[in-house]
Amino acid sequence: MRCFVVLSHTGPLSPEFPLADLPGSAGRLDILCRCATEAFLLSHGIRRDVRLYLVIRGKLLIRLDGASLRYLNPDERSTAALLRKAIARAQGVDPGEWAPSTPGIAVRWGALAHVRAELEAEGFGVYVLEEGGEFIRGVPFPERAAFVLSDHRDFAPEDLAALDGLPRVSLGPRALQAQTCIALVHNELDLREAGWTSVSCR
Repeated sequence: MRCFVVLSHTGPLSPEFPLADLPGSAGRLDILCRCATEAFLLSHGIRRDVRLYLVIRGKLLIRLDGASLRYLNPDERSTAALLRKAIARAQGVDPGEWAPSTPGIAVRWGALAHVRAELEAEGFGVYVLEEGGEFIRGVPFPERAAFVLSDHRDFAPEDLAALDGLPRVSLGPRALQAQTCIALVHNELDLREAGWTSVSCR
């Protein structure tokens, strides 16, 4: 199983934002929508063995599970509508309690440290996608691997504190957009599963 954790430093904490202005009024929610598309959608289907966490401003967590996810479409507006429903569902929910929203989507108040603890408790190996890390082609991954990446901003000091001690993995020498990073990780792991490449190639 694969997991992605995307940190949003400017995303909305309340559902009062227009779907027509995702980059502006919605605090770059468009980035999270594109990450969801790359995490789950195939040409003619959906990846069921994937989980995606969206960590919004270190306070709000949205979890999408491919095994039960429904209504996810390629367009950003409909994806933003799903996320807005989740954010609306979070209002009034006690901290630490996952609340279901639409099928396959749940939300809770919490921080990146809670996501890391949840993943490690489930046996995931957690890796940080960072330009200065070890090139992905040389890194062996366990069957359950989770990858943490940031939005259009660098990791904040509090992010780095929550990620302390985790291995760093690089996708190449250039900074890439978050959704592209997800696509490249999927491609690398797909190639390995199909036997088309080896972790020893550099």
